[in-house]
Parts: sequence; structure tokens; C-alpha cells
Amino acid sequence: MDGHMDMSKYYTMSSDNNIENPIIGLKSSSVPFSSSDLKNCPLCRKPLRNINRYGRIVRRAWIDEATKKFIVWANAQFVPLASRMEQAEAKLQNPGAENQTIKSPLLDHAALSQAFDRLSLEPVRLTGSRDQQIHAVLKAQKTNARYKDISLVRTDIKHFLRKVDELEQPISRIHALVQDARKHRGVRTEVTDVPSVLQVRNRLLATVLLFRCDYSILFNSITHSGGTASGVIFQDCRINLAVNRKDCEDLIQDSRSRHQPAQEVEGLLYHSRFVALERGRSINLSDADMTTLVDQAHDHLHLARSICKIHPGQTAGMLSEVSEVEKMLRDATFYAPVTNAEKAAVYAAMAQSFQGTGHWYYCANGHPFTVGECGMPMQTARCPQCDATVGGTDHQPAAGVTRAADLEADFGRR
Repeated sequence: MDGHMDMSKYYTMSSDNNIENPIIGLKSSSVPFSSSDLKNCPLCRKPLRNINRYGRIVRRAWIDEATKKFIVWANAQFVPLASRMEQAEAKLQNPGAENQTIKSPLLDHAALSQAFDRLSLEPVRLTGSRDQQIHAVLKAQKTNARYKDISLVRTDIKHFLRKVDELEQPISRIHALVQDARKHRGVRTEVTDVPSVLQVRNRLLATVLLFRCDYSILFNSITHSGGTASGVIFQDCRINLAVNRKDCEDLIQDSRSRHQPAQEVEGLLYHSRFVALERGRSINLSDADMTTLVDQAHDHLHLARSICKIHPGQTAGMLSEVSEVEKMLRDATFYAPVTNAEKAAVYAAMAQSFQGTGHWYYCANGHPFTVGECGMPMQTARCPQCDATVGGTDHQPAAGVTRAADLEADFGRR
């Protein structure tokens, strides 16, 4: 049974076959995605989960399996969410829906008088956190049917974002339990392999999608200026988007450290979009401060253009967006972000990414991909996320590529 479980791969074994327990010690730390599969007893085919002797091996495989399930689930949830966002955005930008309103109770004389009084107040001020900004807009636009769908989508994006956070992933929860147990036992050693297995792509994608949602709401409320049924005036409104810009900078740094060039470019673009939106409407920035911000936005766009040229496959369709945002800063001509053909193709590819019949592999930066056909790499390509070399030749993976063994057993072959 020890041979069946490949114990020598995980433990240093004694060469003396006559001793009762040949295990001398641990050979190395349990490496993520190192287990071959969830093996069963070769005689009765029952699982070996409850046999303490093989607990370390079985639990490693279980953690890998749970992580893979998370990857597949997150990908399956994000693609339709992005599609809903596109539809809600199209409805929001549709001038034909401008006069559509949601039925509301008739106002009595006192309430009607208060509404007219509000119309004479100063224009709305959008400041504080992003949630506070959007809440203020949606409250003012509550009778405008154009904002209904995008409001619901935003709620779902935030819900999805919480679910794909690193702290909610199976390996992170197990890591917290292990660290807590070690702390109570007085063990000071740290578990160091958690960052390498945590999946961050869908969190970054959802973060970008939330930026897109927030920008669309702010963009439409400000550019479609005028009074609303609730008495709020968006014409000549004053805004403070410092929090938005800070969140974009966080996304840029996070994406860069995770080797996700597409999301880094998105962060650079939205930072510049928020600067363009705030210019001429800022609550607290002087002309000199705004000039500094605009110069920084131009630097961001220059960097975004460079990244697009270095990683054309991962940033398909984004060069045109860079040009549009440059024009926004130069001419004060505003463009709403749209899903162009290249981005639509990326989403379509995501929908099929993990539905193949081949084996699962990870690039040198830990991003998953699949190999169809026979399941063995026959040609080299580029990682769709970071542009690292993936695939291989003559059935051998390229340098840095590792087999996500075990995990495709439950997903890749369905």
C-alpha cells in the first residue's frame, strides 16, 4: 500500500525492509499541486481518507481538488456576470430610455413644495467612498429606469468579489486553521506555500468590472446633466474621486505583482478616466494640483500603451481604449467604455477555458491552462494571462511549466 501511495515521494524511507515502520522523516514540504490523484484502495476501491498513515498525502490532494473546484466555479460565475454588465451598460447609455421612469407615489402639496425647494439648492457633491458616491447617484436616479439594471448588477459584482477574495478560498481557510493550531501549540514556523496556490485572477477581473460599473454610473449621471425626479441637479456637480484613484493604484500594483498585464492596463485606464471626469469638477483640487494629476494620467497611459505592445495577446483591444482616454484628457471629449470585438473574444475564450478534455498545467507564474487532444503539450504558446511560455514540445512541458496533476481528473475529463 505504501508503494501504491508513493510514500517515498513525500517521506525519507529506511533501506531496511525488515523494520516495522520504514519512515525516517519528511522528505520536503508538501508542495501545492504535487499530488498525483485521490487514490483509493487497489483492492476494494474505497477511499483512504480516514487512514492516518496516508493523511498527509490524501489531504494534500483534497486541498488541490478544492482549489481546482474554486477555479472552475469562479470562472463559470464571472463570464455571465460580465455579459450582464455589458447589457446593463448598454441600457444605461441608451438615449431612448432617457424618459423611462419607474412609477412612484404621487406627492402631496407639502412634499411637492419640498421637491421644488430642493431644485433650487446647489448642485450635488459626490465625495467619500465609492459606495457613498454610487449610493448618492442611485438615490437621485431611483425613478429612472435606465439605472435599475446596472444597480442590480453592481450588487451582484460586489457579492461575487467577496466570494473570490483570497481569505474565502479553501487553502486560505485551511492555512488559518493550521496557523491557529500551531500558535496554540507554541510552534513558530510559518506555512509559506499559500501565496503560490491562491487564485487571484477572478478577484482582479471582478475588481475591474466593479470599476467599469462605477465609472459608467458616474459618467452617465454627470454627462446626462440636469435635474432628476428627486430634485438633485447633476449639472455643474462637484466631485472628489481621490478614493477612486487610490483604488486604481492598488489594482495596478496588485496586478503587476501577480503578473496580470491586462488588469494592470485596466487599472491605468480607469485611473486616467477618473482624472478626466474630475477635471473641471473637483471639490478641493487647485488648478496646479489638477495639472499634476493630468500629467500623471498621461504617464499612466504611456505605460499602458507600452504594456499593450509588450503583451498584445493579453491586452487585445486595449490599445484603442488607450487612444480614447488620451483624447478624453486632451479634448475633454468623453467616451464610455465598451466591450469591443477583441474583449468579447477574450470572454468567449474564458467561457471555454476549463471545459476541455486534456490535462491541466500551470505556467511559471502559477496561472492555469489546459492542453487538449492527447493532453500532452506538442507546441509552445503564451500564457493568456501573463505571456509566459506555456505548452511544450514532444509531449514534454516547457521550462517553468508544471503539471496540475490530480486536478484535471475531476474537471478536465468531464
